[in-house]
Amino acid sequence: MLNIAIYGEHVLSVQAIARLLQDETAFQPQTITSYTEYSQLSTATQLDVVIYCATGYSNTLFNEVKNLHKRTPSLKKILIMPMAHKQFLLKMLNTGIDAIVSYKAPPEELVQAVHFAVRGQQYLSVDLSKMVINSQQPSSFNALSKRELEITYMLANGMNIKTVSAELSISPKTVNTYRYRIFSKLEIERNVDLFRMVSEEAAYMLG
Repeated sequence: MLNIAIYGEHVLSVQAIARLLQDETAFQPQTITSYTEYSQLSTATQLDVVIYCATGYSNTLFNEVKNLHKRTPSLKKILIMPMAHKQFLLKMLNTGIDAIVSYKAPPEELVQAVHFAVRGQQYLSVDLSKMVINSQQPSSFNALSKRELEITYMLANGMNIKTVSAELSISPKTVNTYRYRIFSKLEIERNVDLFRMVSEEAAYMLG
């Protein structure tokens, strides 16, 4: 029996994942409802796997995963998140994540990810794998720097200027400067255009 803890920013997703895994006879899922519980996972020696439901890539998420891995290197860690650029996916895998599954992946892929992680193998859901493989194709975002690309995905995931500023430890004025530079390079004028472009890019990579 595998003891699995589920936690994250998407409360509804946490509950949905718990219900999904309850159907697996080999799994014993439980939800974590507070950050205090989550931060004390190093003392929960009976746990085998933790699944984190993220709203998107951020420095906070990266640091949380890195710190959790330092405290509990043997605990298997699975991340569920929206589509993201290859750069961010690989960064998360390199910091101790055993598997990353997108919210669009079918339920059986999450089950498969758990089994892969427990066997000590890293796993990317099929849609994310295709995105990584196809990421060398011509892209509207190739003209962006790493920092501009990071801010692009944060804005496209719904973060406002103040939140991005706090995440990256830079001033709101600097974020705005990056934003206008991104808009200029992509030849757009609004955040909604940025969201559309990111969505279209994901569709192209998965096509």
